[in-house]
Amino acid sequence: MKINDLRFLKVKIEKHPTRDIQLEFLDKPNAIAALILNFKEDKVLLVEQYRPGVSSKLLEIPAGIIENNENPIETLAREVREETGYMFESFEVIYAPKIPLILSPGYTSEELYVYILKLKTEKEKTYEKQLDEGEDLEVVWENLEKVENITNDFKTHYAITLYKNLIKK
Repeated sequence: MKINDLRFLKVKIEKHPTRDIQLEFLDKPNAIAALILNFKEDKVLLVEQYRPGVSSKLLEIPAGIIENNENPIETLAREVREETGYMFESFEVIYAPKIPLILSPGYTSEELYVYILKLKTEKEKTYEKQLDEGEDLEVVWENLEKVENITNDFKTHYAITLYKNLIKK
């Protein structure tokens, strides 16, 4: 995505269906997020990047906007490659959502597809990241058990909880 295309937040107004009031919300593109586990499933790949909403760097799972009529899997493969340097073929998909999550229905139209991926082997090759213009992020592998204590990013906490519930079954 070019820096000029970053104006992806659009304020929309619609009339309430039963009240005579106008409702404001952000019309925002849908997105994906990926909890990426190493082969042993004891480490999580996080990206550290500056986030203007909190005016600081934040550790979080890789994520990105669904662009140009992509389906969520195409976006997942593209974003994982761009942000982490791993090819999508290096992963086993442990979890794929049946439907997206609605993040904040009173505030935004955005839907989020959260996936869980696992490296197929311990020796998967990485390539140079292909960051979008304006992106500046670092990849960090953290112990699975520490992640909830080092970030307050909601999608990251949700994905960790989802993974822990899946492995209990």
